[in-house]
Amino acid sequence: MIVLRNKWEARPISIHQAKDFVSEFHYAQGGGNVAHACHGLFYKGDSKTLHGISWWNPPPLGASKSVSEDHRAVLSLSRFCLRPDRPDNSGSFLISKSIKLLDSRWKTLLTYADTIKNHDGGLYRASNWSFNGLTRKNPVYWDPENDCMVSRKKGKYNFNKTQMIKMGYEYKGSHEKLRFLYQREKRSKLIINSRESDSLIFTNTGKILKK
Repeated sequence: MIVLRNKWEARPISIHQAKDFVSEFHYAQGGGNVAHACHGLFYKGDSKTLHGISWWNPPPLGASKSVSEDHRAVLSLSRFCLRPDRPDNSGSFLISKSIKLLDSRWKTLLTYADTIKNHDGGLYRASNWSFNGLTRKNPVYWDPENDCMVSRKKGKYNFNKTQMIKMGYEYKGSHEKLRFLYQREKRSKLIINSRESDSLIFTNTGKILKK
């Protein structure tokens, strides 16, 4: 089954709707308290059932500058998730429609795929994002009580490994992420979705084994 354009739609939702959805269907179970834009996937005729969300925010300054000379025009897809067993093209449909709902001032879109979760960015490739290399390795911590990934950053605080472990979190090692970009201008000149130069293999713990 696939999403039919005349039967499904994406439209803006509140951050509260997005947070509730993420807490139930995203492995991080959270996403902060601010959002530049949040969009939801709905079946036309049913305005109450939310089937997926996209959550956009400006990325940290360093991340913006690393991918564009115009760092003020970079927006990040910070959370994206769907209900299980949705139609096959639900993800690419929602991303495509969500991008069209964004203000035109956002020229470069940025997102990541977590290797610790064995994600290879297949959804982004299918949605015509371009692979942009690997990030540096960062420590990953897990909350065993709530069974979710947690960030070292809490508001203005940035906790170290010892502090995180004392708070009851498990250290899962340092892992890279796959970085993907979507340039909204001059797309006809872009080469996208090439796997010859960026194909990766993962172990069951998320470690990258390069071909």
